[in-house]
Amino acid sequence: MGRVKVLHIDTGREWRGGQRQALFLHEGLLGKGIESRLLCNSEGQLYQREFDGKTGLPFHGELNPVFVRQVLRMVRDEQFDIIHSHDAHALTPTLFVKMFYKDVRLVHTRRVDFSVNKNRFSRLKYTNKWVDSVVAISKAVKNVLVEDGLDADAVPIINSGVRFPEHVEMSAIEQTASELGVSGFKVIGNISNFADHKDHKTLIRAFDALCQSRSDVKLLLVGDGPLYDEIVEFSRTLACFDRIVFTGHRDDVYELMHIMDLFSLTSTTEGLGTTIIDALYMGLPVVATRAGGIPELVQDGENGFLAEIKDVSAITGFFEKLLEDTALRNRLSENARNSAENFSDKRMVEQYIALYEQVLAV
Repeated sequence: MGRVKVLHIDTGREWRGGQRQALFLHEGLLGKGIESRLLCNSEGQLYQREFDGKTGLPFHGELNPVFVRQVLRMVRDEQFDIIHSHDAHALTPTLFVKMFYKDVRLVHTRRVDFSVNKNRFSRLKYTNKWVDSVVAISKAVKNVLVEDGLDADAVPIINSGVRFPEHVEMSAIEQTASELGVSGFKVIGNISNFADHKDHKTLIRAFDALCQSRSDVKLLLVGDGPLYDEIVEFSRTLACFDRIVFTGHRDDVYELMHIMDLFSLTSTTEGLGTTIIDALYMGLPVVATRAGGIPELVQDGENGFLAEIKDVSAITGFFEKLLEDTALRNRLSENARNSAENFSDKRMVEQYIALYEQVLAV
């Protein structure tokens, strides 16, 4: 790939999967010698992280003229060849850029399996002549986009990728388990943002049912988010509350996964679910729902089990089955590690480079 300059835009305030993916891609491009800059919300958690090639601007709405003018100025001054938007709010300013700089290529990554037809403005952002490529992170996301009117041939799938750890601080694991009060217990874990579509309540109800027959289990919930306090208060109403550990936001996710025996994600919608990839890489059998792109990661009976959305009884049953059958748990654990290898950040970066070359050649 010749000299190319890429401007990534992510407007999110929280540190979630989308921000993580944008950063992995940006740093991967820099590692390949490609000029890349990541423009992020200066009031967001992504901007607080230390990495090369970042620029921060306050973001107060996708139609905010100040933000749009600043992006236009960056494109004019630094002469970017490609603008890559990483969330729906970031897509709008890039469309304004295209109106002024027609030679700039626009790439957008769609990470959620929500319809884009919620209103005329939303639909127009995705079905117009200015966006050169809308990338889906899973088959499930692509299917939604095609149902909403996008041409299937014009929506490539590039799966999210995980940067697998080169080292896990094993010496801290025993101490961490002790501090969290889970030493000696079978641990079911979840790492996710406390948002409505993650449906923590279904997971907690399933765990509560499990606690009626087992006294050796604890539920480890890692993360924060807008519904954190609500979920904690909901848990207080259940008999299992004293066996649930809420950690809040943590950066030592791989060390925490070493403490877990199972991983569970009970989302109602999910673009793909990169924390599942992390869990699989760490050899954790996964109990999850058939939401969005999750079945593209979890093969039922091979590296985990899949339940229907909100099926508390089935989820509890899978917990019981895995905890009681060590041989089954070990088989799924081995398969889990192998299946994760297909979702590395290096593979994702290579696929985006190929896409950039394609849109620039048109």
